[in-house]
Amino acid sequence: MNQPLFSIITITLNCADDAEQTARSVLGQDFSDVEYFVKDGCSTDGTPERLRALGVRVIVAPDSGIYEAMNQGIAHARGRYICFMNAGDRFAGPDALSAVAAALARYGEPDFLYGDVRSFGHHPYLGRGRAGEGRLIIYPDRLNRFWLYRKMICHQSWFVRREIYAAQPFATDYRILADYAYLLDMILRRRVRYGHLPKEIAHFAGDGISSQRSPRRDAERARALATVYAPWERQAYEMIFRGMRWLNRTLIYPMIPLLPERLRARLSGL
Repeated sequence: MNQPLFSIITITLNCADDAEQTARSVLGQDFSDVEYFVKDGCSTDGTPERLRALGVRVIVAPDSGIYEAMNQGIAHARGRYICFMNAGDRFAGPDALSAVAAALARYGEPDFLYGDVRSFGHHPYLGRGRAGEGRLIIYPDRLNRFWLYRKMICHQSWFVRREIYAAQPFATDYRILADYAYLLDMILRRRVRYGHLPKEIAHFAGDGISSQRSPRRDAERARALATVYAPWERQAYEMIFRGMRWLNRTLIYPMIPLLPERLRARLSGL
């Protein structure tokens, strides 16, 4: 059987409505060289049945949490590149995968390609964007150490070679930020070859546990940073970051809603 270019994987647990919305987004793509399946953690609300009614392959198996479920999905994937589009998230349009495929060819099939996202989560200072349209986030082309200290790329816009995931799956002792730890490791430790597609690829539902401050989230972030940044580097970046927070809250955030969307999006991604 020919290997597809993409494996799109959705992780579900008792989220039938959101899962169906995501599935329809994937099934509506105009690109055919793709396998799509759902890894379900033994839902009891009819999620697997509703997805199978759409023709979606559903793998039902117990797991200890989302990152173990994602690792289980990786083990079943056949595609050359894997993207996790989880329940409630969706592609920005029917041409998203076509655009990613073209970008992969243009970049010479890198290990990791990421696109831009539109977040519908609530930002503490910017809200959800104008008239509920969400906030477009345009990521930079180059991911330097200071940017990665401060920011995360939503994994809904990640396309990672299956071999990268197979060689090192997600660390399941993280409960909230294993994807952030994985991004840091890919870019700063393994130094994978990557590229940025400057196009809105995914819509991110937001407001999940990884978007909310908590003692556990803060502890996991500190742990992830400690694996790739020296203590002096973390201290220096944190001092600079504190100054940036003050500048953002007092000057930048009040101005952003007045700007054109593309400029707002670039500022959000800086």
